[in-house]
Amino acid sequence: MSDTAQLEKAVLNLPPSERADLALLAWESLAADPAFAADPNLDPAGIEVAMERDREIESGAVQPLSHEEFRRRTSGG
Repeated sequence: MSDTAQLEKAVLNLPPSERADLALLAWESLAADPAFAADPNLDPAGIEVAMERDREIESGAVQPLSHEEFRRRTSGG
């Protein structure tokens, strides 16, 4: 098994709050990486919108949807 596969398995076995913390840490490390930011396949405007939404949630200005509510609203039913 590759190191990446072992890491993936370990991460997916973490409690949800720890996975969320790790995902945020990984995302922030990518956002701060000039090579990642220079990737022509990225959507800089979309990333800025996502970062703004994150700030709004963190500040309490908006409440996030649950996964179930998101699926209900986007599935048309």
